Amino acid sequence: MNKDITKKILKIFVFILLISYVLDKIIFFSLNKISDQVFSGQAIGKLNHFLLQKDVADVLVFGSSRANHHINVAEFSDNAFNIGVDGTGIAYSSTLISTLPKEKEQLIIVHIDFNNFFGEDYDGTDIGALKSKYHRNDEITQSLDKYGHISILQIFFYSMNYNKISLGIIKNYFKPNYNYTTYNGYDPLTLNLSQELIRDILLLRAKNSSDKECSDSLIINTVGLDFLKTIKSFSEKSPNKKFLFISSPTYNDVCDNDNEELSKIMKKLGLTYWDFSNLYIDRPDNSYWKDPTHLSKIGAEDFTFYLLQKLEKSNIHNNDTYY
Repeated sequence: MNKDITKKILKIFVFILLISYVLDKIIFFSLNKISDQVFSGQAIGKLNHFLLQKDVADVLVFGSSRANHHINVAEFSDNAFNIGVDGTGIAYSSTLISTLPKEKEQLIIVHIDFNNFFGEDYDGTDIGALKSKYHRNDEITQSLDKYGHISILQIFFYSMNYNKISLGIIKNYFKPNYNYTTYNGYDPLTLNLSQELIRDILLLRAKNSSDKECSDSLIINTVGLDFLKTIKSFSEKSPNKKFLFISSPTYNDVCDNDNEELSKIMKKLGLTYWDFSNLYIDRPDNSYWKDPTHLSKIGAEDFTFYLLQKLEKSNIHNNDTYY
């Protein structure tokens, strides 16, 4: 009797599992069809837009919010795209770079943040923002598998890859945030009067923290370094591309030791790296800033112009060029 009950329970379980699997695939392919037509919003729209542009763009900018809000790619080319996404790091950038065509001539600017390379906090989980392309893009799928940011359930139940972003996708499907055909990925930060007052308070606090002690020993984050080496490997297979790595300005860069250490790492890897952390350290007013780590539109436009001038005067294939 117990064996019969066990068999019935097992059959019911298998039946439910099969139904769940089928329903999952129906939901997955339905969401795919909807999401593929979404080109606004950072949840998936900007990623879809990048995948449209990546094979034809002359200039591409990768990185976090400090790439997204700091570099106006329109100044570089009419055929350029800024795929900087808030909250992402070197894992996200490295994975997207792996999707680029190897033979296409392109200038690739990669913004890198110091916290991706020092200390134990960075674990590459920002790559999870690409999970909607799992099973749909070979390079992204391989990277997600390699670094273990996909659960066992997600391997079988594909629709889980849309968790937390499905509502945003549907919203942008019916009501796009902007006209993507006129959008190049650059999102400048403009401030109203109340935001300027808050900014001034934040900058004053940052200025008063200049007595902060800096660690004498820096722990290299192996996850961040591994993703950086992956970009290095890709660059070696893509001789027609020019790679430039940068760190954009900060209001009060208290410690120089991480700057120096990262410069050594980049030089050892043979990667061209320009560190602009202290570019505006002597500016007497706050108009260039939104907060201590982000430039305002005024600052971003000046920084873009400065970066463009540097590029025009420099041969970035010369790996001895560091700033």
